Amino acid sequence: MFERKKKFKFTAILLILTVVYGLYALYVLFAHNPSFELLSKNTISYSGLKAKIRSDKTKISFISVSLGTEDNSLYTIYTENDLNPSIQEKVIDIPLSEEDKAVKFIKKNKLKTLYLYYTIKYENKFFNSDINKKIRISIDFEPPSIKSVKTDSYIYLGGVGYVIYETSPDTFSSYVDSGLEINFYPITIVKDTGISNLVFFSCGNSPCKDGKIKIVAEDLSGNSLVYIKKMKTLRNKVWKSSDILIDLDFIKNKYNEIFKSNIESVSVENFLELNLALRKENNLEILDNTRNITESKVTLGRFYQMKNSKVFSRFSEKRNYLFPSIENPLMTTYHWGYDLSSIENAKIYPSSEGRVSYVNKEGLGIYGKTIIIDHGLGFYSLYSHLSEITVEVGAIVSSSDVIGHTGQSGLAFGDHLHFGTYLQGVPFDSSEVWDNKYFRQKILTIYNNFIQKNSAKGISDSVKKKNYKK
Repeated sequence: MFERKKKFKFTAILLILTVVYGLYALYVLFAHNPSFELLSKNTISYSGLKAKIRSDKTKISFISVSLGTEDNSLYTIYTENDLNPSIQEKVIDIPLSEEDKAVKFIKKNKLKTLYLYYTIKYENKFFNSDINKKIRISIDFEPPSIKSVKTDSYIYLGGVGYVIYETSPDTFSSYVDSGLEINFYPITIVKDTGISNLVFFSCGNSPCKDGKIKIVAEDLSGNSLVYIKKMKTLRNKVWKSSDILIDLDFIKNKYNEIFKSNIESVSVENFLELNLALRKENNLEILDNTRNITESKVTLGRFYQMKNSKVFSRFSEKRNYLFPSIENPLMTTYHWGYDLSSIENAKIYPSSEGRVSYVNKEGLGIYGKTIIIDHGLGFYSLYSHLSEITVEVGAIVSSSDVIGHTGQSGLAFGDHLHFGTYLQGVPFDSSEVWDNKYFRQKILTIYNNFIQKNSAKGISDSVKKKNYKK
């Protein structure tokens, strides 16, 4: 009797374990399998298709993607069978062009929809299996339109230009490419019939690349249109170039001050760490803090040069740094602003009214104690090498408010103010905003006319600004 109960108990435990194991195996079968997600909004366009595949505790051995009708897979557009078994996530990007067989098939048959077929072979803890599925996708080969392009077609070297244009309602993003690594995005007014765009841009300290700018419009499907507009650069100035013999004692003291170290002598590596690597890092931080267009407009008023100041270094001056005992320049930089000297510890006032958007009281590397003010429409001013800062981020300031005092913090030789102006992250020649007549003609009047013209057509005065990113 005892043996019979013992045997029954053992059988029951074995049965329970078998059921649990079976349930776990079923869980693995249905839960531990790859997933496939289309990133291109279930739409095919000339930008192609992009998808994300997650392995989800499986080893993927094969991926295939094809296009076809509801009944048949016709054109294979992607295959891969040599995959890293440890991969957790994979993004596949499949470009398309007018010459692809699938695109020709779509256009020949005037299709509005298509089916995407995908196969994924994989293995998990218990099984080798595969997934075969299809997704219905839309077809969109029509890019947004760009029309009514208006500009005065010129820009001064190192200065600011503008362009106004209309894009179709399906436009998701538009921008101006002036040949720099940074694009310029518009102030936009959205209407039922389309989108009105105003872009202020700069070509940096060189003429616009190939004497033109590119206006680009993109839709959500990834289709894009490029409109080329000629842009003449007027060379009304010549950038100064100078050789600077490095003062080793000065660099040693500044290195110790900025890096909070205690080196006794300066090597080439120390100098490059300070004036090259740190400068690059600091300029990227300035870019990040002068990049966006303010969503709520900050009124742009007149810009003033620092009171009772003298210019001793101008925008875009080329500086060649000479290290003792080394014949050729160690490095070359451009000066992205104006150095203004006055009395020691002079009061600093905003160049124009605006909102304080950045404050660094500890010191922004080579720039030292720094303030950035947002003036609206993508325009910013920068004040650095300060000895003291008397404002906080968010403060609304006018040209009569004291925001700090001059000094020599950062990599500054002597008490002075480094003043710079930026447009969507790109430094430009401040003389363009200090010249009030030109500033009103080139920027304020253009903006006000843009708003008034669209308001006259029943559009709200509120401007919708899209801070698209690259």
